Amino acid sequence: MKFVIPGFIKKYFKKNPFSIFFDFVFVIILVLLINPGTRTEVAAFFIKLTSLPPATLDKNEQFTISKEAKEWKIYDYFLHPQSFDELNKKPVFLNIWATWCPPCIAELPGILDIYDEYKDKVNFVLITNEDPGKVKSFLKKNNFNTLPFYFYNRLPHNFETESIPTTFIIDSNGVVVLDKKGAARWSSDKIRKLLKRLTE
Repeated sequence: MKFVIPGFIKKYFKKNPFSIFFDFVFVIILVLLINPGTRTEVAAFFIKLTSLPPATLDKNEQFTISKEAKEWKIYDYFLHPQSFDELNKKPVFLNIWATWCPPCIAELPGILDIYDEYKDKVNFVLITNEDPGKVKSFLKKNNFNTLPFYFYNRLPHNFETESIPTTFIIDSNGVVVLDKKGAARWSSDKIRKLLKRLTE
């Protein structure tokens, strides 16, 4: 019996080879996004490619954190309590994130870049309310152990958010100079200049 190739298949393969290639790539990406095992990593990759540097707040939008925020208790990697006010003796880079959040994961390499440059002059606080065991497993698997991760039970009013990632940059006087909802390119020249200005 002779095998007959359907007409629509013959017609499809007469397309431009580049069109066929991109169709093939699209199908692979779609499969990876549908697969629970690869969905987060693939989504994070594309978010990272399309993220832009964030803008600082205008002077009239900046605000000083409240007494509640200064007294806010958070817990370090080893679950030791610490008040936010102690950390805010230096400028603070506060990032609210989660392991299940692709935009959060997409940001981490860029945050690691600026952390390596400014860790002695800026306190980086990457904070989540997830189970510490789950977070530590994620950090070990993805080689993010060098970043300073913290845990919280609640957020003070100044830092409340309905979306993550959310990032605040607070100067050493407790003034919020940047408030960014969503993923951003943190290792940009714009952010480096801001951190340099805050630490001079």
